[in-house]
Amino acid sequence: MNSDELRAALLAGDLSRPRLTWYDDGRAERIDLSGKTLANWVAKAANWLESEMALTPGDLVRLDLPADHWRAIYWTLAAWTRGLTVTASTDADACVSLDAGADPSADLVEPAAALAASPLQAMPDVMPAPVGFVDEDQEAVAGTDPATYADLSTTVGQPGGRVLLADVPTHRVPVVVAGLIGRGCSVVVLRDADEQTRADRSASEAVDLVL
Repeated sequence: MNSDELRAALLAGDLSRPRLTWYDDGRAERIDLSGKTLANWVAKAANWLESEMALTPGDLVRLDLPADHWRAIYWTLAAWTRGLTVTASTDADACVSLDAGADPSADLVEPAAALAASPLQAMPDVMPAPVGFVDEDQEAVAGTDPATYADLSTTVGQPGGRVLLADVPTHRVPVVVAGLIGRGCSVVVLRDADEQTRADRSASEAVDLVL
């Protein structure tokens, strides 16, 4: 899956159905994003990366965000739709942070609170024009666990199914979510959930597959 294919996957199917449901049981938070809402957040972030930071395919973006936070997920998707590489390197071309313990070198600080007011709300929610073909051997994630754009297509899951991430390592969450979205799946992400909570969420969210 290259950047254009991921962009198309975000805009495909029934945009009114949930595409990303996120729980933080440590903070008693739940976010439910329809396909349209998720695509709008990705579009706003992608527009910021393109118009405010003037980034081009192959540039590096550092996300000072927990990888399993819902904001990290849409920022990662936004970076990949622009053909960018997500990295932990301090030499990145742009940096996005959360307001809690914000990185003083960040180019943009997002509010940690759920759906809180954000500078991105001033950005257009129309996905920028496709960046053109991106080689699937190009890195999408750099660092200790690198991944290429081809790796975004390796996730299993029935197209259109509802998938809960239970045992996916935190740093792999965005890659797995991207792969599932590319297959037209709806994804449930849990933070700080014990085994019983996972079972309860699986039932209440009508999950078809647990990863």
